[in-house]
Amino acid sequence: MISSSAPASLLSAHLRYIDGPSACVFRPAAFKASHRPTRRISRKRKASPSCAVNKDEGQLTVQSPGAALKRLQTRLLGGQNDSLATQDAQQDDSAPDWRLVVGLCAAVSLICSIDRASISVAIVPMAEQYGWSDSAKGAISSSFFAGYTITNLVGGYVATKYSSKIVLGAGVVLWSLFTIFTPTAADLGFMLIPLCISRSIMGAGEGVAFPAISNLFSNWVPVSSKSRSLGLAYSAGQIGNIVALVTSPLLINNFGWKSAFWVYGTLGLTWMLAWVPLVPDQPPNKTKALQGGSGNVEVSSKAEKGVESLGDVPWKRFLTSKALWGLIAVHCSFGVGPLVCLSWLPSYYSDEWGLDVQKSSFLSGLPWALSFALANLAGWSADTLINKKILSITNTRKLMQGIASMGPAACLTALALQPSGPDGGSLVVSAGLLTGTLAIGGFQAAGYGSNHQDLSPKYSGILFGLSNASASSAGAIAVFITGVLLDKTDSWSVIFGTVAVVYALGFAGFAALGSGELQNYDD
Repeated sequence: MISSSAPASLLSAHLRYIDGPSACVFRPAAFKASHRPTRRISRKRKASPSCAVNKDEGQLTVQSPGAALKRLQTRLLGGQNDSLATQDAQQDDSAPDWRLVVGLCAAVSLICSIDRASISVAIVPMAEQYGWSDSAKGAISSSFFAGYTITNLVGGYVATKYSSKIVLGAGVVLWSLFTIFTPTAADLGFMLIPLCISRSIMGAGEGVAFPAISNLFSNWVPVSSKSRSLGLAYSAGQIGNIVALVTSPLLINNFGWKSAFWVYGTLGLTWMLAWVPLVPDQPPNKTKALQGGSGNVEVSSKAEKGVESLGDVPWKRFLTSKALWGLIAVHCSFGVGPLVCLSWLPSYYSDEWGLDVQKSSFLSGLPWALSFALANLAGWSADTLINKKILSITNTRKLMQGIASMGPAACLTALALQPSGPDGGSLVVSAGLLTGTLAIGGFQAAGYGSNHQDLSPKYSGILFGLSNASASSAGAIAVFITGVLLDKTDSWSVIFGTVAVVYALGFAGFAALGSGELQNYDD
């Protein structure tokens, strides 16, 4: 019998906690040395894997998901009141499966790409209506990235410090509203200023999406499933491109180009109806969240502690990290290549081959469908190579990225050397090479796309914000310069050849500097 005056640690150690089919007894060594209580766990039973004993600042604490355990611990050891303990326990028990979080993030990635890509189709009839030049079209398309770049930087930090759920939700609402507002901004005229501002604010909303998703995954997704989960989230964006490129012509031909923005803008607001009630503001108990119904899994503890202030972020170590610079180099190359293709493919098929938006929709959407398939294949392949220790994380990332970068570089080089237009070229060959460029690029999901998590789970959102902001800046400049070059040279070969060189240089930087090893940025 233990007296009521016994120390709390000994009292906690002697408690017999029962939750479900198994029981756990916690007795520190010091207590066991002087007390030999009757053994209370049957040899035929295994202790529950959800029961754990942790030392926190020299004090023994007991962690358990059951509400009864919370109440018993509170009454005997003090601390939170019964109602708060019960609420915490109930939140743990009702925590959503991590796969639900991944699915909702993939869905919003799809919507994000739909809203962004829709203007690449709509801009063709818009230019005809308003009399825009290629330079004007390039300025409109690139204005999106002015806001996108800024919030990539801010979004990574805010998502790490506060709630990634709230940051992502706020971004969705912002970009959805300004997608709906786009036709009104275009009608205002004033030298494109209202339209460019509207697109910039829309970009600001989308800019927080992937930094927030990266931070969510670092806290929710098991390490063994990280590559395939990120692959799904990123590749869902390719499906969004397909949806925009295929359905936009249908909406434009039947209801006018303005309808595309009105319809797509409502998708994000509809998504919020599932996001708000189903996902908690903060991840629940780490073990519970990452069990996924199949037992405990390995997860880095580096992601658990947030960032209290900007001063806590090791900016100097980031700037001197070779691995991060290698990541930024290759990410920038993918800011240029896919964005130039996404923004200008409908115009290319219209200018060079005389295809209207309806006829070019299939050719513009096919590459993204294949990219989706290859991105998921790459994610599963990378997880297999890493989990079975066939290749190190570093070599796996470089292998996947080598395919993702050099494949498109080869396709674009061949395309630049091909005769263009119906007079001497082949639409089948040109479309095939463009399809290969974007489809093979899907391997990046298991290359640089997963590398932020490798370098630092704790700072993955901030690292993604840094690299994506750099890539967005490079993409915005490239999209604008493409319009200027087309006005001056009227040559698509120059465009394709230049982008091929960018792909190759980006991979060279990653191959030389990149790493898949955990970086000790806090040391």
